[in-house]
Amino acid sequence: MRDILVNNFLQISKIPRGSGNEKGISDYFVQIAKKHGLYYYQDENYNVLIKKPGSIKGEPIAFQAHLDMVCAKKEDSKHDFTKDGIDVIIDGNKVYAKDTTLGADQGVGLSLMLALIEDKDIKLPDLEFLFTVEEETTYKGAITFPYSKVTSKKMINLDYCLDDAIVIGSAGDEVNEYIYEGTIEENELPSYKITIDGIPGGNSGEKIEESANNAITIMAKMLEDKGIYISSINGGTYENDIATSCEAIIKSAQDINELFSKYSCKIEETEYKKSFSKDDSNKIIKGILKLKNGYITKTSSGNTGIIKTKDNLITITHLYRSSEKEELENFSKNKEIGNNYKTNMLYKDSIWKLNDDSKLFQIYKETYHDLFNEKPKEITAQGGLEIASIQKRIPGLDIISLGANMENIHTVEEITYIDSWEKIYSILLEIISRIL
Repeated sequence: MRDILVNNFLQISKIPRGSGNEKGISDYFVQIAKKHGLYYYQDENYNVLIKKPGSIKGEPIAFQAHLDMVCAKKEDSKHDFTKDGIDVIIDGNKVYAKDTTLGADQGVGLSLMLALIEDKDIKLPDLEFLFTVEEETTYKGAITFPYSKVTSKKMINLDYCLDDAIVIGSAGDEVNEYIYEGTIEENELPSYKITIDGIPGGNSGEKIEESANNAITIMAKMLEDKGIYISSINGGTYENDIATSCEAIIKSAQDINELFSKYSCKIEETEYKKSFSKDDSNKIIKGILKLKNGYITKTSSGNTGIIKTKDNLITITHLYRSSEKEELENFSKNKEIGNNYKTNMLYKDSIWKLNDDSKLFQIYKETYHDLFNEKPKEITAQGGLEIASIQKRIPGLDIISLGANMENIHTVEEITYIDSWEKIYSILLEIISRIL
């Protein structure tokens, strides 16, 4: 099974599949279905459902993973995520990528599902395989798929990152866009480009404490009360990831090297003729700092993932998570960061908690104990999962989430392990056999 799973992962990794660019990987699974004469449905958003008839009678079961991956690379990398596959490096049991994110999240889940689709020797009931788009950004796939096409009332989501654990709950989240419209003025003061980079990154739901010191927030703290004029400020790539870099072009009559002597940043002289007013600049900085990052309470967290400048508009994208309904509702009612900002909600997802009577959960726990002579960990994930969106759209669905070991996901240090893939595959086969 090792060779099959490795080959699956390598084939999947050849196909560019950043969020919003899933057509290629979606078409790949359509071709897999055609090759094996299986039913498939591909919707307008490139979600795919494949159905594999069983060789034995039994209750049908579905598997689900997302097609997209987070695209990040080293600063000097020339990798083009829109057309280049991932350069996968296999070092014994360890798998990582050269200079980019690996896409183990969720290339591993896709590889496991592909193995189940193509395995002709195992005796299984009817299986369904749901592949969704844009999990890393908008949950568009999980929200828009026409679930009337899914027959199964039991589903295994393969989007977790510890092979000795099962998710029993996940936080709900709300992503908002805060837009500041200012006044651009001619400004003859000297211009400087200030760059902060090398900040530890990763998924903000996994590395919550580190989110408090993301590059965007560090930049705002550095610029606060310095009497500078902002021409532009840009940083971060994904709302749910920790911003590793931020660049601001500012104007000031002060000695810049002395002004920022206490900070670790790169300062370069540049040519820029315009800037926001000093008042606008102060309001922009205050707005950034008003957004909370890292742990807010024991059950909630925030992450300022992106800031962009276009002409006279500053746009900040911020994610709030909580595993408590009241906290999530209170945030929705009081999410403004000031009258100077327009607020647009991009998307929100519900809190998910495992069904008290989940048969799948009980089967998984028994299976894990019987196979490994120990109890699995039970985790409430701070990061959001698609399972909440899916479960509320399929009445009576029993769904659990598990997955293979991964480290440093969403970063260029992302690692996964082949023996963990094999472990999860063996668990899946045993769970299926016990559902019959």
